[in-house]
Amino acid sequence: MSKPNDKIQETCERIAAQIIEALDNPPEDGSPWVMPWDRSLAGGMPLNILTGRAYGGNFNGFMLMMAGVQFGDNRWAGFGQWKKSGNPVSKGEKGTPIFFPKLACNSCGRPCGFAKKCKPCGASLLVKGSTKFIGFGSSYTFNNQQTANPLPSAEISEVDPKVGHEAAAALVKGIDADFRTGGGRAFYSPREDYIMVPEAGAFTTVADFWATTIHEHAHWSGAKDRLNRDGIVKFTGFGSEAYAYEELVAEIGAAFTCAYLGVKREGLMDNHVAYLANWRKALKDDPTVIQRAANEAGKVMRFLIDKGEGQRK
Repeated sequence: MSKPNDKIQETCERIAAQIIEALDNPPEDGSPWVMPWDRSLAGGMPLNILTGRAYGGNFNGFMLMMAGVQFGDNRWAGFGQWKKSGNPVSKGEKGTPIFFPKLACNSCGRPCGFAKKCKPCGASLLVKGSTKFIGFGSSYTFNNQQTANPLPSAEISEVDPKVGHEAAAALVKGIDADFRTGGGRAFYSPREDYIMVPEAGAFTTVADFWATTIHEHAHWSGAKDRLNRDGIVKFTGFGSEAYAYEELVAEIGAAFTCAYLGVKREGLMDNHVAYLANWRKALKDDPTVIQRAANEAGKVMRFLIDKGEGQRK
């Protein structure tokens, strides 16, 4: 009979090999990562409900989040977009401004936006240095609640996530982190040392709820009095290389732990890999990054299991 630590080691080696193989031989369709919960939930980041895209830029996101409080809704779109959708903005409603950078083609000097090719002169805009910043433009957005027929809010089904996932539920209970559910975001707050994920009913599957929950617990493990990882302890921003590496460690750690606990669904491993591929791009100059992150992720898995199941002698 294999010992618990033997199973942990075997799981780490097997899943790491699968991840590395998948990242080295990506599918031809380049399947993107799919957010496993409903993005339109209250409390989530502001998004364009008609395109499904979150509003980029710290300023725009913050302004729309603050403006959305009065509406109790985080769903927005432009005046023309609402009109084209057949649900126009109600008469007399005032829009909330957002700002975006304006770019010009370096070859002809004409505005080009974010196109791949300059329409006036035909120059490729994919080459570094082919465009230049010429200022900011602005437009107005309108909240879903400012339309003639506001789209209904997503209804969250009541789901008991423990059913069928007793091992994962027991592990998280044993870890005893400050774990909260609600809203439309999943995150770990290093400053306040708590974890937040949407309610289980907001997820595509209960397996996705546990995969996300374990991912955030992996971040939690990096605090100074736990595994003391730079990506958490010396957090400097979501765009930093240290944070990109931290995301690799957390997602691989989640993949290891999910496999150990039997948390699975069709395509879950593919989504782990797609998420990792996004973050690996930030560290593309380091060919050893996945193996290094996998080694750190093994420590994360052992820490969470020891904490959740009781310290092994």
